[in-house]
Amino acid sequence: MENVHNKYGGINLKKSSKIIYSILAVFGIFIIGASLYYVIANNENKNKNNNIKEKVISEISYLEEKTVNIFNKMNQIEYDNYKISVENIEEGQSSGASEDTNDENNQQNTSESSSNSEQSNQGQTSEPNANNSQTSGGNSSSNSKQNTDEQESNQKYVLQRTGVLTEEKNIDWDATKIEIESLYTSLPTITLDLYNTNIDQNEILSFNSEIDILTEKIKSESKQDTLTQLVNVYDFIVKFMKQVNDDELEVVGIETKQNILKAYSKLDTDDWNSINQDIQTAIEVFSRLMTNKDLSSDNQYFINKTYIMLNELKSSIEKQDKEIFLIKYEELVEELRKVWYNKN
Repeated sequence: MENVHNKYGGINLKKSSKIIYSILAVFGIFIIGASLYYVIANNENKNKNNNIKEKVISEISYLEEKTVNIFNKMNQIEYDNYKISVENIEEGQSSGASEDTNDENNQQNTSESSSNSEQSNQGQTSEPNANNSQTSGGNSSSNSKQNTDEQESNQKYVLQRTGVLTEEKNIDWDATKIEIESLYTSLPTITLDLYNTNIDQNEILSFNSEIDILTEKIKSESKQDTLTQLVNVYDFIVKFMKQVNDDELEVVGIETKQNILKAYSKLDTDDWNSINQDIQTAIEVFSRLMTNKDLSSDNQYFINKTYIMLNELKSSIEKQDKEIFLIKYEELVEELRKVWYNKN
């Protein structure tokens, strides 16, 4: 009996072991599957957050560029220093060509008159009148087209280089109004994307209100009020960029530009002490990059060049000459635009 008990007890023990092993295997597979699911889901969530972050940074950069464009329009500053103009050619330059054209037309008219005369001599009395009428109408249309062609040929298009010293001083308010109005097309989408970040929603709403105030200032065509309000709008843009972007080169670049634009906005007030302080702050902010050893050699060249340009801008303040300041400002802001293309 004992042998039988051992025999059947051993069988039950083996069955129990198999069941336990099966349960452990299933449990292990479940744990592995759950872990893989967690890892994949976590990676997808990170990728989604990164995509949102990159999109928001791109949108903030768009707002920044639009705002700087309006800043520049207040002093007719353009990054492409060329414009196309239409000039009339002097009559003496085109008279020879006109005389040749008239001689050809006279020869054609003489030939046509001779042909019509021959047809008249053959007894076709009604047809010549019709032909003469058609010829007269054709000549009239031809002359009209000729005059238009001559007008166009008397004009030429010239690509002219412009700059701070040669640019018109009057603000193109119509172009400025178009610039700010175009911003409203993309603003709702940008607002929704900003809501998906860690930026406080009240600040987002305040930013949109500042845009409305800026539009009012532009509508009233008040230069100084527009510049002052542009500074307020730009302050929000810098604040947003610092909250979503961890790239030091980009953050320092936009902070530096923030202080340069503050100085730029005060040019018409002749408050050169305040302008000097703003540029000094810009230099101190940008100096943070000078000690960063992680940047590439290409970025180091950009940093050194920009640092020199900043100090050149500061030195121009001593002369208290707006045009000299604007010349150096234009070159410096153009250089700072490259911050988005010098990342590695």
